[in-house]
Parts: sequence; structure tokens; C-alpha cells
Amino acid sequence: MINKCAFKITEFIIHNSDFNNIDDIEKINYALQTILGELFKITTLIVIFYFLGKLDYLLFSMIIFISIRIFVGGYHCKTTMGCLLCSIILFSLTSLISPVLPKLNTLIYFGISLLSFLIVVMFAPFPNIKRPAKSKKRIWNLKIISIFSVIISIYILLFKINDASYLNCGFSTIILEISQIIFVKGVQK
Repeated sequence: MINKCAFKITEFIIHNSDFNNIDDIEKINYALQTILGELFKITTLIVIFYFLGKLDYLLFSMIIFISIRIFVGGYHCKTTMGCLLCSIILFSLTSLISPVLPKLNTLIYFGISLLSFLIVVMFAPFPNIKRPAKSKKRIWNLKIISIFSVIISIYILLFKINDASYLNCGFSTIILEISQIIFVKGVQK
């Protein structure tokens, strides 16, 4: 459905513009598929978590997830429905289960922080295969930004968040995002 919609919009663009380069047309179509897929996924997640009464945790988790994911990368499903299902599972863990867990020992949060930082330093970035980082400079820039996005998220969680439910929500989000790097690296070798 989303791919058909993106294709129709792409056809409209082709017929009403000067685009004739096949590579550019494929990029436009891919971008439209991505945008429409993300809009569908985010809207669905917001509706589900609104009715579950956990929208605040979902939005908090999404902010952390997206701020890291954009630069670090991670696992990509092949279909929109697969992505939606994975997202529902991921955000159920971070927004439904993690907030009800008790506050952990501070050393555990610092240990998770250090491990996450080290994984990002060693393995990030890991961009989508359909949108690879082609130059070494771009890869290096993504690595630096990835490191800073993780540091900023961890800093905010450790030193600005006092509520255990949000602390657990944030750290579970970081754990699940960072663990995808290792999973994807292992799958695509």
C-alpha cells in the first residue's frame, strides 16, 4: 500500500518535472517510501500507546531512540509491516515494561552507559544498505556525532532525570538501540 502510494507520487513527479535520470527517480521513490512508512508507523504507535495510557513514555523513548538511531544506524526490516511489528515490540519493552521496573543500582546505569559508549566507539556507524555512507569522511563524521548523541542521552538520563520510570525507559531504549548495532554487524558479515 505504502509502496504503491509512493510509486504514484513518484509518477506524478516524473510527469510534472524535468527528472529523467533513473537513479534520481529511484532515490525519490525510496525517500517517499521511507517518509510514508515512517509516518504510518509513528501514527500507529502514537494511537496504540495513547489508548494504553503510555504515550508520555513512548514519546520520551522515541526522542532518545531517534536522536541516536539517525547517526548510529541499526537493524532495518524488509517490509513496512515488519518494521511496525518490530517497533511495537521495541517500544512495548521501553514504554510498557521498563517504566514499572524498580530503580537499579547507580553502578548498573553507569555500567550500561560505559558499555553503550564503547560499542558505539567500536562499531558505529552502521547505516542502511540502501543508503550507505560512501566516504571515509562521512563515516568518521557519523561516528563522532553518534558518540556525542549517546553521551548527551546518557548525561541527561544520569544527571537530569530523577524519576525511576523515565530512567529505566531511557536506558532500555539505549540498550535496545545499541544492541542492534551488534546484531546487524553479525547478520551482515
